[in-house]
Amino acid sequence: MLDVDLIVEVKQLAGRGVPIREISRRLKLSRNAVRRYLRGAAPGVYRQRRPRPQVVRDTIRERVRDLLASEQAKATPRKQRLSAARIHRLLRDAQVRVSLRTVSTLVAAMRRELSDPLATTFLPLQYDPGQDAQVDFMEAEVDDTHDGRVKRHVLIVRLCCSRYAFRYAAPNQTREAVLEGLMLAFEWFGGVPRNLWFDNLTPIVRRVLKGRDRELQRSFSAFEAHYGFRGQFCAPGKGNEKGGVEHDVRFTRHEVFSPIPTVDGRAGLQQHLDAHSRRELERTVRGCEHSIGVLWERERPSLLPLPPTRFDAATTRTMHVSRTSWVQTGTNFYSVPVHLSGSRVTVKLAAEQVVVLDGHEEVARHPRSYGHGRMVLDLMHYLPLLARKHRGLDRCVPVRQWLERVPPCWPRLLAELRTRQGEIDGSRAFIEVLRLCGSHKLEAVTAAVERALASPHVGLPVVRYHLGVDEQARKQPAATIDYQGPPVQQGPIAAYMEVASV
Repeated sequence: MLDVDLIVEVKQLAGRGVPIREISRRLKLSRNAVRRYLRGAAPGVYRQRRPRPQVVRDTIRERVRDLLASEQAKATPRKQRLSAARIHRLLRDAQVRVSLRTVSTLVAAMRRELSDPLATTFLPLQYDPGQDAQVDFMEAEVDDTHDGRVKRHVLIVRLCCSRYAFRYAAPNQTREAVLEGLMLAFEWFGGVPRNLWFDNLTPIVRRVLKGRDRELQRSFSAFEAHYGFRGQFCAPGKGNEKGGVEHDVRFTRHEVFSPIPTVDGRAGLQQHLDAHSRRELERTVRGCEHSIGVLWERERPSLLPLPPTRFDAATTRTMHVSRTSWVQTGTNFYSVPVHLSGSRVTVKLAAEQVVVLDGHEEVARHPRSYGHGRMVLDLMHYLPLLARKHRGLDRCVPVRQWLERVPPCWPRLLAELRTRQGEIDGSRAFIEVLRLCGSHKLEAVTAAVERALASPHVGLPVVRYHLGVDEQARKQPAATIDYQGPPVQQGPIAAYMEVASV
């Protein structure tokens, strides 16, 4: 590119009568260049060379074309197509000498030539209120206060018309988690969209048939009938068919999980996601006149109403109760009342809970654990047995777990009872205090324990007394005195005596 200052200097020297030869010497330019500048050559104007055509042998071109045409004829999935590097290795194995760069350029050009341009061109779409929603999973890392840096699953359900999205902190991508997340989304939106668009998730789709036909899991078909929507499924490898939720996945990863949040378990993550969804109501999407909150309020009346009852998404199994009075699901253990030890019970595995039934009677309910080798035990289930086998108090796993969660007054009570009554009688008294938690709220019994520890005599009767006093105080309203005498003022005792005489 020519220098403007150089051209100006050439013209100024020539204007002062300096010969071209001298200008050429001073500025170290050729005389032809000086003459060209004087004729009015503009800065930045230069002649570009024409690109030399790339010479590729016909044999190489034909080999590449045959490979690409063969995979197109076989309808090879996009993720299993031959890459340029793989084609280069095949040519090299066939003793064809060609560079990887040449093959890459050739493959890109031939794919454009063989492809249908209409297949990669999209229509601008507009959705009617209450008609469509798109569903997808994403994964992101969080800093958990208990487990450290862990990867969590998030199910996103996005309304297509208003662009409002609900996000569920799923424990995994199982059938129970998918159905639980969809139910929570419907309850969050206050209604059900008529069409839900999915990938071909295994918990939903049993088998992909020809075209758009799918063989669905029986539980998902029942779920569809319960809520009145239709499941729609994208073609394999065509994630663009639900591009709205794909965009929301990227948005959530950047806005919700950057920087990496610190949460207290999955419940804390769910609170974090819900807070973001509420803030999102104030956001205005590009190309829209109104905020997402305004559009959602307009769309909500068009949604299908929620059914009167929730869908039972739990997996039901019949299990044997072990001699340690628990049932095992996977690698985790859940307690059952000890009188059912050795019997068979019905276990319902939901995404968030494990419910145990004896016939039609619910006998146990636990939060579901997705750890490895976890014991989820309810101390109340073991108290009748513990009353008979009190010597196992210190080594009993349910007791140990319980004492780690309750206020410190409980371990103090155990130590105090053993000091005053001895090892055996103190353990028995402590177990009887524990049994009070079966008929009273834990908060009430804990308050009675704290009052008993503050009294000079600590024992079961004292705890029962304070618990009874508290129960009586809650049942009866506070007494009031209708006093009609002169107003009472704070002062010396003589003043109070005067009022009392009145």
